[in-house]
Amino acid sequence: MEHSDFSIGTEFMTATGRWRCTDVGTRTIAAIKLDLDHDPFWYNGPPYAVVEQVFDEYDFEGCEPAPQERSYDDSGKASLVIVSRTSSTKLG
Repeated sequence: MEHSDFSIGTEFMTATGRWRCTDVGTRTIAAIKLDLDHDPFWYNGPPYAVVEQVFDEYDFEGCEPAPQERSYDDSGKASLVIVSRTSSTKLG
């Protein structure tokens, strides 16, 4: 991506996951990482409940626009085995 591709609120991908741009500087941008296990309230700001990371012009080449819809890997879901536990079962 180029510096001109970023604006506040733009979501983008890196090798470490999905990010949201929170500020655009002259040669840098600031962004927060969007983790799946955080409460969405953490992403309301500024100030943000999560740490902002600064990306400079050398980091931009590792960024790509994020898809509009988020996708999650649930490929292992079909092979999950659920075993019920009862308190009356004694081992040994």
